[in-house]
Amino acid sequence: MDGIFSCRSSIYYDQGGRKYMEDLVTMKQEDEPSEDELDAAERGEIAAPAKEPNPDASIQDSIPGSITVTYVQDDEPSSTLQQASMPSSHPSKNVRRPRAVAMFAVFDGHGGPDAARFARSHLWDHIKKQRGFWSEDDDEVCAALRKGFISCHHAMWKKLPEWPKTVTGLPSTSGTTASIVVIRRDRMYVAHVGDSAVVLGVQDHPSDEFIRAVEITQDHKPELPKERERIEGLGGSVIKKSGVNRVVWKRPRLTHNGPVRRSTVIDQIPFLAVARALGDLWSYDFYSGEFVVSPEPDTAVIKLNLKQHRYVILGSDGLWNMVSPQEAVSICQENDNAKAKNQTENVSNAVLLVNHALLRWRQRMLRADNTSAIVICLEPFGTSSECLPPYEIVYNLQGPKCGSVPKSCTNSLPTQVLPCNDSLENETHCDGMPADKRVLEDDSSPVLKKRRHSLSQSPLKESSCTSSKIPSAQSSARSGGGSNGQKQSENVQALLQQHVKTTVCVC
Repeated sequence: MDGIFSCRSSIYYDQGGRKYMEDLVTMKQEDEPSEDELDAAERGEIAAPAKEPNPDASIQDSIPGSITVTYVQDDEPSSTLQQASMPSSHPSKNVRRPRAVAMFAVFDGHGGPDAARFARSHLWDHIKKQRGFWSEDDDEVCAALRKGFISCHHAMWKKLPEWPKTVTGLPSTSGTTASIVVIRRDRMYVAHVGDSAVVLGVQDHPSDEFIRAVEITQDHKPELPKERERIEGLGGSVIKKSGVNRVVWKRPRLTHNGPVRRSTVIDQIPFLAVARALGDLWSYDFYSGEFVVSPEPDTAVIKLNLKQHRYVILGSDGLWNMVSPQEAVSICQENDNAKAKNQTENVSNAVLLVNHALLRWRQRMLRADNTSAIVICLEPFGTSSECLPPYEIVYNLQGPKCGSVPKSCTNSLPTQVLPCNDSLENETHCDGMPADKRVLEDDSSPVLKKRRHSLSQSPLKESSCTSSKIPSAQSSARSGGGSNGQKQSENVQALLQQHVKTTVCVC
């Protein structure tokens, strides 16, 4: 790549009307390790990165010699803390600076926040440790992503005794969705389990003002034929309860004492509405030796082109149950256009999306789910405004640039690319993701679920690390929603005032 490009990224989340906050988000920027560092790590001369990060620490360890810029969401639902670890000495101008790597992730926990907290703190490190992750081969990188997810999932076994038990005294049933986007050089790698979707905003031609939404991920729902077949093949089952298909938990009757035998009465409990997740260790099947709720992610790799690729949006189902992908992209585009003309307040895209979703929940008089969003705007280096809105940061090779501290925080939280002539159709691929579209339907039930319908696929060029394709375009219907109330941030103001330096930011 001849030039630098910037990731103008905003992050925002809200507890909604739920009793607990189980959505967790994180963003990080690190320097890509040099070949010498990688060779030394393979020889065992350095532990890269061997030390596990403390989940309560603001600054996390990285590969030796790297710069780490991290957004870390606090355990409290009212704040998201970003801090940066910068080198103590300035390198010589003759020394070539390493390329930057940016990571963005959304975790939507269930059954308690323990699995989501563990994944937020450890998943990225498990991925970086995999052989082939820093390779130039997309196939090897995708394989490393899958191995990293599985490694993180197995590491949860050791932590299970430390997690709070259920009210009935059984081991924790905590699990989490995980959607991660890694931007490295001119590639964007995506891996996900669960239903926290990732959407790409694509502008087909510079003269075309319309930016269409392309769904990079497909929700792992138990009713999908592929997932149902896998679940039943492992001895599991899927049962519909209150109109929602759920993976069944085969649990010994609570009155049972002693070892489980063939004669033990087993209750069939429709339990989980996603077919893949990290955690959910209750789903282990001793006969097959596999997890019915699979931790193996689907992966995708996209060659970025600044002339086409404008937005990347990650969100939990609290967002996507109320806002369609196309509507989300349009909201971001309209907000950026209005700010460029000084026609609106300086508000980040993530804040707008989350507040828009919460409004929909309230309009439908429903209890709002935890709602989180990360919006990445891909821009040529130097095009970002010097006056960034709160809860927004720019990642580039010149170091982080953070948003200003807002005067009022009520109801508010929070790379490099070479010009490429290849089109999206030639460079965007997802493994195991059929060409479906997300449709929001008018449903009066308290639990809103997304239904998908097949779309015809246009021929795409296959990547070496993928086995199937995504459509060249996807459109989505729109519907509204509302909430009975939402938790508002109260102590963000104090946190922001403590971190007014450009290398520290709260969102």
